[in-house]
Amino acid sequence: DNLKALFRPVTMIVPDLLMICENMLMSEGFNSAKVLAKKMTVLYSLSQGQLSKQYHYDFKLRALKSVLVMAGDLKRGAADLPEDVVLMRALRDMNMPKFVKQDVPLFQGLLNDLFPGLDCPRVGHADLKAAIEEHFEETQCRSKYEDCYNLQVDKVMQLYETMLTRHSTMIVGPTGGGKSVCLDCLASAQKKAFNLPTTLLPLNPKAIPTDELYGVLDPATRDWTDGLLSKIFREMNQPHPADKPCRRYILYDGDVDAIWIENMNSVMDDNKLLTLTNGERIRLEKHCAMLFEVFDLQYASPATVSRCGMLYVDDKNLGPGPYYDRWARLKQTDKLRESL
Repeated sequence: DNLKALFRPVTMIVPDLLMICENMLMSEGFNSAKVLAKKMTVLYSLSQGQLSKQYHYDFKLRALKSVLVMAGDLKRGAADLPEDVVLMRALRDMNMPKFVKQDVPLFQGLLNDLFPGLDCPRVGHADLKAAIEEHFEETQCRSKYEDCYNLQVDKVMQLYETMLTRHSTMIVGPTGGGKSVCLDCLASAQKKAFNLPTTLLPLNPKAIPTDELYGVLDPATRDWTDGLLSKIFREMNQPHPADKPCRRYILYDGDVDAIWIENMNSVMDDNKLLTLTNGERIRLEKHCAMLFEVFDLQYASPATVSRCGMLYVDDKNLGPGPYYDRWARLKQTDKLRESL
């Protein structure tokens, strides 16, 4: 009891998703917030129970909040659309990118059960789509397999849409799925479509120790030695000229595990601050974002997974066909091409 007197009692409860959802929908301007909040929370609880268990799936509060923010943006952008169509579109566009191939039809079924008879086409970013297709033509990536090609274009569009709502995005999937192609294509397409020169700054965080990554403070002399990541992060967040807008993305190409990623949690949430051991704080600016290219999230904590937007690139969607097709087309002589 004497120990209890020194500490304040703290109670922690599971958040009431229905109430939070209803209030946020109301604040975003939805009139039928009560009905829509119920549908949304039911969809998320069913998804959690019925879809396959993947390390990168997250159906908790943060995921719900990002959908609600996107739904509010869509409602303000298209005030004439019915509210249930707006919410259905937000739910579909925010969740579809992260599903593995076998879960896509299951989620579509759940969505159609909760919003019966609704048909809402994808939001078309026509300029961006044209720029993506132009990039694929230039790099000889357009294959004769039309369905694979359309899926590849759609993945780049999904990456762009995910990055509109999240400043940290993880591109997850096995080797040979087309993760690097998606990233390079988005960087090129943003320059062509929106005149936003995009710089990718790749870094393998597992190649060097944590001290060399974030920097280290000598306890005896108090000398600060800058790390690789802290240096890149500081330079990336320098302001750009007002008349020359640009995008700068730091790309972590390597395994995600608790040893280095936990220090990034304050950057990945709404604070957007990287705090170094010497007390320096670097803010992630509006024109910057963080991208993670990773095989799977087996060693990432739920706190990390919930902070990031997810894009799953499934190698089953691509298969070996497009690779062979491009390899054959790049052969020098017509005779060789014909024999292949």
